[in-house]
Amino acid sequence: MLCLSLIALALLSGCQSIEKPHQEPRAQLSQQRAQAIPSPAQMRVDIDVAGRTSTLNHIDITYVGKQIPRTYSEGKITNSRGYNWWVSKHFALKSDLSEEKVRLYLELLEMSYPHYVELFGMAPANIEHQRIAVVYGSSRERVREAMLDDGFLRGVHKTAGGETMYYNRAGYSFPSHRQHHQRYIVIHETMHAFHMALNGHSTWAPNWITEGMADAIASHTYDSNKKQLRVMVFDRAPMNYQSLGLAQYHQNAQPSFEQINDDPQLRRGLNFFIVHFLLNDPIRYQYFKRYLSSLMALNPDSEATLPTANALLKETFADWPKLERDFAKFVNSAHPSFYIVRGPWEQNGAGYWLRSNDQKQLQRLDITPKHNATHPVLDYPAPAPHPAINPISKESFSALLTLQPEQHTRGEIGFGLLTKLTTDSLAKRAGLTDKAEFKQDQMIKVLLKDGTRLSVYNTSKWTSQEIALKPTVLQSLKQTSQLGLNLQRTPAGLAIEIKSGNSQQSVLFKLEDDTLSAINFQQVALLGRNMNHTITPYLFGHTYKVPELNNDTANPWYFANAALAHRAFNACVEFSAQLPGCMATLRDQLAQQASVTKHPAISKNLHSLMQDWQSKLSDTALFTLSGIELKLRFDGQTPFIFAHNPSEQAAEITLRNGTSYSLLPGTHNLPLSAKQSKVDYSVSWQGLTQPGQITLENQHFDGVYLNAQLHRDKSDIEITLTGPYSGDTHGKVSVQFLPYQTPETQPTLWEQDVTIAPYEKKRWQPRLNEAGNLENGVLKVIAVLDVDGEPIRLVERFKL
Repeated sequence: MLCLSLIALALLSGCQSIEKPHQEPRAQLSQQRAQAIPSPAQMRVDIDVAGRTSTLNHIDITYVGKQIPRTYSEGKITNSRGYNWWVSKHFALKSDLSEEKVRLYLELLEMSYPHYVELFGMAPANIEHQRIAVVYGSSRERVREAMLDDGFLRGVHKTAGGETMYYNRAGYSFPSHRQHHQRYIVIHETMHAFHMALNGHSTWAPNWITEGMADAIASHTYDSNKKQLRVMVFDRAPMNYQSLGLAQYHQNAQPSFEQINDDPQLRRGLNFFIVHFLLNDPIRYQYFKRYLSSLMALNPDSEATLPTANALLKETFADWPKLERDFAKFVNSAHPSFYIVRGPWEQNGAGYWLRSNDQKQLQRLDITPKHNATHPVLDYPAPAPHPAINPISKESFSALLTLQPEQHTRGEIGFGLLTKLTTDSLAKRAGLTDKAEFKQDQMIKVLLKDGTRLSVYNTSKWTSQEIALKPTVLQSLKQTSQLGLNLQRTPAGLAIEIKSGNSQQSVLFKLEDDTLSAINFQQVALLGRNMNHTITPYLFGHTYKVPELNNDTANPWYFANAALAHRAFNACVEFSAQLPGCMATLRDQLAQQASVTKHPAISKNLHSLMQDWQSKLSDTALFTLSGIELKLRFDGQTPFIFAHNPSEQAAEITLRNGTSYSLLPGTHNLPLSAKQSKVDYSVSWQGLTQPGQITLENQHFDGVYLNAQLHRDKSDIEITLTGPYSGDTHGKVSVQFLPYQTPETQPTLWEQDVTIAPYEKKRWQPRLNEAGNLENGVLKVIAVLDVDGEPIRLVERFKL
């Protein structure tokens, strides 16, 4: 049975065709043989997780062809022409792309998964049996086909580069011409699908959470050579949400946190600022985690979502005026290190390259970091040491040029040492003006031209100097395709040491004293045209290195006992009357997380605090102190208790019927009988005992569904329609009969206008024509609905 509904979620703009010509899916898969669908437990993924960076060591990916894997979109997603299914441990990807692209996207998603979990503080229940569904088509038109097959009456919004549908909890994406966006969109959309898998939908959260968190986590850098993904990057060049946020902040008269929260308009840059603001401070981070879990537990929908979220926000962050002041300070201190003046720049690791275009002008990407900023600066891995690169100081700059072998003698690649930026140019970077003229900015351009000569051009003096590369350097460059340019200021001029392999060449370019004194080696512009070479800048202030940790953790401060810290925070907030002064103590401890060497002492102190607090609190504090959560979830129609024990000690749960389960640290699925209406239980942990009750009756819900049952005599049919998770839903339900042989002029036997509320269930039992008339044909029950502004069509068929 295919039963469909959806609420649309428009996401990113400006998407065109994929850069490389797309091959036919059959040609791509001609050598593939579909395997049986392995269970998630049968598949392995090995990732080193250090804060917001994932490095892939191993991943199992299986091609399963037209077999539809079990996902959180179960029964609501189907096959499509030219599409095939692939699975990894946590994800199922339906795609018509090449195997190379499919593998890339599944690798990216598995590397993103620990960060999805960290951001929400939980994994979806039943993830060991179900996967998260992802659809990635080769074009907007092909994605539209897949969406129509899944029952939607349209494709992705015209202004979107992808869309995740509330109905079936699947993200639909297609590639733009930007490789960075191709990765971004699948991380972003799947973040929404993960969000929905947690409790069925994401409409319990306001826009700034759903879109802000998805944009923040998809703001990434990726090193294809290391297979290393860094998420939540604040300061980067492509798709620079920091610059967008500043522009939107000033265009909207510097809105407060509250005003942004109340604004129904999607402003990605402002949402990006809010999420980073809440997560970059150890105490705000804890408050935000508490806010998210509390809001999800309240589960508001439709018109109630925003007022509920607003009220809870002010209740959670007790000192609201201080939060507003700190937010304004955070935004006003923002200084993007990157500004793309012109050109289709892409990033791979710490290197930058240009997609091909027909521009005759030099393409320009400025890098002007402000290292005394209070926000993250160049917060992605710095380039690795290289034999062609000299040690860097404040008074030097180096760049590694990696040439495309087929393009050695083509185009220009290099950089400019910025000596003066105009007022207009600076205002544009700060988001203070819409338009600016960058031609008046002054710099010393250092360019490799045609792969054979080095040019230095002073734009303020209109003077140019050139040298040819030595034959030994050219020969080494041909062999290695890499050239290091190492710059230093000397009293006599600009010294450049050129290195490639074992060959080197030193040159002194004479410059005027005023020009030399104006050079700031931390203020550069990457330049290029008519090639696809990569330039990797080595800046003195870019020092971030991914740490090697004893234990994997996605915590931004690498704190392995993050769960303990959050339990302590919740205990302090909930029992502040019994624990006077606890927050001051916690602030002092958590503020030290930035120093990894202090982590053992912090853990020891937190354990001591928790033991002390437990002695002062009663049994009612069990769930807060332990962090244990018990939630009713369903595996298909079968109910179970999803139990999560984040503490380091085992607990025990005893059901009223006498059945007991040991809750070791981690997650557990405890079976329940669907025949029960209520389940009483008792939990014991560390000498504390707390009773509770779970209600099963009328709790199973999975959004809009159409179900029909035809009576044996075919004279009556029972139709059931369930409402959505959120939004206004209306339309028409009808019953039609079409015979196989005799044409029918009036196939409609019954129809009914319908309006249905969230979580509502409606039933109809229309009386059909005499039983003998309904033979040798097809009986169809059709619901055409507008679900929160989205038209869908659900159909149930009976062959008679």
